Parts: sequence; C-alpha cells; structure tokens
Amino acid sequence: MDTLQLGQVIVQEGTYLYAGTVECEIRIVFSPIRYGTADYEDSPGIANDIECGAYYVQYGSTTQRAVFNSGSSSCLSLAEAIAIAEATPGIGSTVRWKTK
Repeated sequence: MDTLQLGQVIVQEGTYLYAGTVECEIRIVFSPIRYGTADYEDSPGIANDIECGAYYVQYGSTTQRAVFNSGSSSCLSLAEAIAIAEATPGIGSTVRWKTK
C-alpha cells in the first residue's frame, strides 16, 4: 500500500505517534473507485468494486518511512476520513495534520 493506485491522489497528510513515541506518517487518499471486499458471501454492493469517489485513511509503517501498510475502509467524504483517523484507538489523539 505504499504506492498509490491508478487515479488516487493524496488529499491530506500528517503524522501520528505509535506507542506514544514513534512518529509515523498518515495520509488520506481520494480514489475514483470504492473497493469491494471480493467476498462471495457479501452482497454485490459490498463485494464488488464500484466507480464512485471514496476516501481512504492510510497509516504509515512504524519502522519505515514512506511505506503505508495499513488502511481504513472507504469513507464517503474527507471529513468522515479525518474523523475516523482521529478516532483510531491508541493513536487518534496524536494525529497532527499538515497545513497546506
């Protein structure tokens, strides 16, 4: 997850603290695709990819800069993605967004 998928753009960047001491990167990307689960037991609206805008929170590695190895499910708005990032257990209160 360290590279962007086709059509994705970074819309928000910042940092968070892992274990209260390790500074890690965090970013929110906009994607023209809402990715599905690909689980055959899910309904088609959940299992299949859909062409519609979605936002994803991506969390940086705790050991290597510029590697994003964890992320959120899709969000319908940037505000929702920010809220999810800031509510993430253990790190949400340490999120600091860069100003543009």
